[in-house]
Amino acid sequence: MPRFDGSLARQFDFGDITTSTFPAARPLKAGLKLTARPQVLRGPDKYKVLEHRRRQAQIKARRLLALF
Repeated sequence: MPRFDGSLARQFDFGDITTSTFPAARPLKAGLKLTARPQVLRGPDKYKVLEHRRRQAQIKARRLLALF
């Protein structure tokens, strides 16, 4: 049985890497765009919108369950 000294530490050899700088960040590609922040619901119609979303989600869930 191999001898175990209780230490879980390992030595790593990373070769000749001595610098701590990172390569320059690449610019975003032309096809990639950041998405806009989602709209915050405010005002008296907020609950109407939330209720509509809830009902639509229930309808979708029932349709999915009906497929099974």
